[in-house]
Amino acid sequence: MKIQRQSRYLLGWISGVTLTGILGMRFFLGLSWVDSIFYTATTVSTVGYGAPPGVNDSDKLFLAILIAASLGTVGYAIGIVSQNFFTMHIRASLGKGHDRRIKRMDNHWIICGLGRYGRQVAAMLRHEEVPFSVIESKEEVVLEARDQGYLMVQGDASEEDALLNAGVERAKGLIVTLDSDAQTVYVALTARALNRDIHIVARASDTKSVSVLTKAGVNRVVNPVIAGSASLVRASLKPSVADLLDLVVMSRKLDLDFSTVTVEKGSSLAGKTLMELDFRNAYDVTVLAILGANDAPVYNPTGGQTIKGGDRIMVFGERHRIASLREALGKLAT
Repeated sequence: MKIQRQSRYLLGWISGVTLTGILGMRFFLGLSWVDSIFYTATTVSTVGYGAPPGVNDSDKLFLAILIAASLGTVGYAIGIVSQNFFTMHIRASLGKGHDRRIKRMDNHWIICGLGRYGRQVAAMLRHEEVPFSVIESKEEVVLEARDQGYLMVQGDASEEDALLNAGVERAKGLIVTLDSDAQTVYVALTARALNRDIHIVARASDTKSVSVLTKAGVNRVVNPVIAGSASLVRASLKPSVADLLDLVVMSRKLDLDFSTVTVEKGSSLAGKTLMELDFRNAYDVTVLAILGANDAPVYNPTGGQTIKGGDRIMVFGERHRIASLREALGKLAT
């Protein structure tokens, strides 16, 4: 990117100096086209075979300017080539390893694969200010992503070393966005063996792979084809609902979000009803469902619904309001 821009600029500058020299010697000094090309080439390359015969003072002034421009161009070219040479070698050396800052990460997420889906996932996690590391096998992708500030590990996500370097033992979750379902299975099995409690979300290219990935230890399988089809149908039959979901899920300007908060076992909130807790007035969030640890989910619960320890409450509201509710629940845990 930056190197390409510098190369284009350098090529354009050399071409401009050369063309100016040829045209100047042809029409200003009155040399033939062959002599103009020859003397320009020797001047720009700083080889120098002497001045053309019969030059006057004004000709010498033109040649002096051409020589100065040529020396500047050659010096700039040498500097750019040297800088890019050392920069590429240093970046290549760094890209083959992993970022040491990952060792200090805890309770983070790991993205496996930085392709089309992986890039979008990384961008959204960054927007949500969620800490994450990335495992990618292609060196050029690693170098580009490192320039964007991502914490990168170059390697195969199905190998233990790559997952360990990404902090899988301390990670909260793993997002697998690889194109190969077979490789995704290996990643899930390896990650589950290294961290039994890690939450794994994976993309399935084929609908037939959903059950296989679930058996391999993936907690949630997302099929882009099914998800995309559902979005198309929703946009066609229920455009208002689609607009709302797009605003909440896709828009990065709104502060709205769907999320879950957990009532810890032993919390002082356990045993109380939603009416008693009054989340709506206290925290300005709407309770959409209660996901019990062992019971069936209760959607659109009434005010008389009792909260138990270990329940997860699905809420909708502004992100900072949800964060306040989550913080309050943590303080009320005993």
